[in-house]
Amino acid sequence: MKMPPVVDRIRRAFSVRSSPTVADLDRFMDDAIGGKASATGVRVSESSALATSAVWACVRLLSETVASLPLPLYRKLPRGKERAYEHPLYALLHDQPNPEMPAIAFREALQGHLCTWGNAYAEIEYDLVAGTIKSLWPLRPDRMAVKRESNGQIRYYYKLPNNQTTILPAYQVFHIPGFGFDGLVGYSPIALARETVGLALATEEFGARFFGNGAKVGGILEHPGKLSPQAHENLRKSFNSEHQGLTNALRLAILEEGMKYQQVGIPPEDAQFLETRKFQVREIARWFHVPPHMIADLEQATFSNIEHQGIEYVVYSARPWLVRWEQYISTKLLGPEERKDYLAEFVVQGLLRGDVQARYNAYAIGRQNGWLSANDIRELENMNPLPGEEGDIYLVPLNMVPTSELGQKDTTPAADPQAAPHTEGEARGGKRKMYERQRIATSFLPIFRDAAGRILERERQNVARAAKKHLEERSLDSWNQWLADFYRDFPEYISRQILPAVKGLGDAVEPVAADEVKSKAKADGLDDFHRKYAQAFAARYAESSQGQLKALAAEADPLVAVDDRLDEWEQTRPDKVARNETTQVANAVAKFVFAAAGITKLIWRNTGSDTCPFCSELDGTVVGIEQDFVTAGSAIEGPDGKQMKSWGPKRHPPIHAGCQCVIEPA
Repeated sequence: MKMPPVVDRIRRAFSVRSSPTVADLDRFMDDAIGGKASATGVRVSESSALATSAVWACVRLLSETVASLPLPLYRKLPRGKERAYEHPLYALLHDQPNPEMPAIAFREALQGHLCTWGNAYAEIEYDLVAGTIKSLWPLRPDRMAVKRESNGQIRYYYKLPNNQTTILPAYQVFHIPGFGFDGLVGYSPIALARETVGLALATEEFGARFFGNGAKVGGILEHPGKLSPQAHENLRKSFNSEHQGLTNALRLAILEEGMKYQQVGIPPEDAQFLETRKFQVREIARWFHVPPHMIADLEQATFSNIEHQGIEYVVYSARPWLVRWEQYISTKLLGPEERKDYLAEFVVQGLLRGDVQARYNAYAIGRQNGWLSANDIRELENMNPLPGEEGDIYLVPLNMVPTSELGQKDTTPAADPQAAPHTEGEARGGKRKMYERQRIATSFLPIFRDAAGRILERERQNVARAAKKHLEERSLDSWNQWLADFYRDFPEYISRQILPAVKGLGDAVEPVAADEVKSKAKADGLDDFHRKYAQAFAARYAESSQGQLKALAAEADPLVAVDDRLDEWEQTRPDKVARNETTQVANAVAKFVFAAAGITKLIWRNTGSDTCPFCSELDGTVVGIEQDFVTAGSAIEGPDGKQMKSWGPKRHPPIHAGCQCVIEPA
């Protein structure tokens, strides 16, 4: 926002609202520093309240939440928005509001002031040459008083450390008031919660004094005779030295000359001391509208509701503060014309993210229904976009068209002209489902590629470090032993990383495959099938890696050979895994669903855009659903006498790397 000219600072007078006067400022500061006494006798101020663990936890939680979220400035577009990096305010809000503070420290301080004093203030420093905001400096709310003058102007009276008062005009102060009724200043939450906080401080002080001064065996010593003043003093000192204080609690007391001990006072447990302290934690959390589990009170939290309680914190506790920040930034830091084109908005998606499986399932739904592209998903996962235009393509389900086009358009994809003819009487809808399964598998390529990349990154770090340790000295036995130990445990990590992708793709393919065979019931055991598939993939991956790395030990320079292999894996392996496993999972799940629906025979279909001689050889082959299309060790004859040897049995595609074949029910 540009600095307002002088003429804009003078406004017409209108009704004056109730507000502090300059004379009130000294009184206000005394109360803020010393506090006012609560009914318990404990003085409570905004500063002393932070000594209560529950208040500290609530203020810190809300302050760190607001401070840690990215706060970009956006330019409004006809549809949507984009980040306005070139605007001077972008760097102040997102990166550094002044030369001494990063954005997180600035926002943390101001939100802390809002949570305790109910108001946050910052001085706006202008660049007098450019006429733009240069920096924002936080001001202490305990030194500030706000007054609306008789001419309608708002003035800010700030008491400097030298006890002099300076007057700041409204355009020079970035003021965020909390909850209040006049719109001028917010109420202090601590002042309103004085009795609650005072009781918490009182119970804490009581407990400290009990352990500092109390004696568990304390009470009245009764002597049958009469003690002289000196004897009375000696007995008191002797008893206190033996039994007073925490270190002497519960010691055995030996009484002489017929003395008797009578306990007096109420034990803390009888006064429900602990229950009072626990209740005050929840009471303070209620004042700050913070779920108790967020400040380490887990009595009402369970494993089944903890995630939803976390989301409720974002929606009901943090969001009102975020909106307050956004709107006052617009009001105080952007000019009237700028507000038409710019807005500030916190990025809260990170706080609302579920676990990996839940996120990937949600992404799969958005991808399949055409409102998320691969790059949209990657941006949500904080990943760079895919190269080229592939990542920006939006997919459309083939079995869904606008109602206006019903009866006008055949959405069935054209058959591959080079594919073998289908069995007689095959329904066109079945063919459409087959292509839809293939399309779904293709849409999951980025997700599988990302999972494979995380697996490889962990593997590369460990292998490179171990290779340097064992192969520099050519200690082959220790290298082989390390490989055996690492790849014994590594499959568990692999399985955890790949399972969400497997489940997401499997859950997306299952209803399409079921509809293909007119099955209404969900196939039982599919989740278990996903888990076993992920475990089998992990075992295959680890076995391949271990075998390759073990063989490299025989090279002339094994360390260089291992480094080269790791570089090769980094460039090619994630993509190979993604292309192979998406085809594999989609066909494996389809076969599982077909079998559950009672299908007894399968057909191999070559749907690749480039006809592969080996896939063409298999195209149209019909086998029993529990039979192999290709047996282990068999060779498939291709043109020009070429052969492809299968190292294992194949009951469904893929037959080779990059294979896009599918199965369909016969």
